[in-house]
Amino acid sequence: MTLRTLVLALALLGASRAPGRLAAQEPAAEAPSPDTVVFTPQRGKVTFTHKKHAELAECTSCHHESKPEKPLLTKHQACDACHTNPATEPVKTSLRMAYHNTAERTGICYDCHVKEAAQGKTLPIQCNDCHKRETAEEAAPQ
Repeated sequence: MTLRTLVLALALLGASRAPGRLAAQEPAAEAPSPDTVVFTPQRGKVTFTHKKHAELAECTSCHHESKPEKPLLTKHQACDACHTNPATEPVKTSLRMAYHNTAERTGICYDCHVKEAAQGKTLPIQCNDCHKRETAEEAAPQ
């Protein structure tokens, strides 16, 4: 997996799901992808540049095919539409673990970043390279 794959996965967390979707249905048309997506996990805000990652990788690098136990609602739906924290059946992988399982040193983001870095590319590789904690000034209300 490439860094592009990791970033695409992170960017696609915001799609909504429609109730009552049947497995035989084709995924619905989708809205254009955002250029940037911001995640706010406990480790610090992550700004995912979907547009940049989409230029570097195929959509399928991050977006997997629909699965019978949890059919996709759109062709490239947001990861958090199925991968929740914690994971809920029938999905077995939480959102965090889908991006990066630090204990096992794997996941869509992790695998891509490590592969790209091994090829000599400069990109985020440490936790705080992507996870940015707000300073007291940034957190203060305006």
